[in-house]
Amino acid sequence: MTLADEKADIAETVIRLFHALDAHDWTMIRTLTGDPIDVDYPSKQGGPERLGVEDFVSGLKGFLPGFDATQHLVGSIVAEVSDGITATARFHARVTHLLTEAGDDLIWTIGCHYTLGLDRREGSWKLRSSRVRVVYEEGDRGLEELARRRVVASGSPG
Repeated sequence: MTLADEKADIAETVIRLFHALDAHDWTMIRTLTGDPIDVDYPSKQGGPERLGVEDFVSGLKGFLPGFDATQHLVGSIVAEVSDGITATARFHARVTHLLTEAGDDLIWTIGCHYTLGLDRREGSWKLRSSRVRVVYEEGDRGLEELARRRVVASGSPG
């Protein structure tokens, strides 16, 4: 496989992951994620942590379904392959979260920069780390907590 092919495969993995987030396709997220995964998100209290894939997916299920819609728009992906089995993908993203309450559309948008680490496992690229650096926010960050409460109130995460 050429370096260009490897970079295309890495970009495809990233795009599939972000489509799966918006579709709440937990099976696909599990398929694309290695175990364990290191995460570093500004909203994570306590800072960076290492999670098993099931805990990672459970965390996503704890708030994403509480939004009426999300959209992860991913910019151009710069992929670097270190040694044929490890890689880094860097890209900008704009993530929009929509909640409809009492007939009003409430929107929280994050402009951010992602750095993802990937490993080649069993012939495909798997997410091993995810770091987000927020560049700007628009709207109300408090919508994340409202989405979490909605998930709890529904009695069925994800």
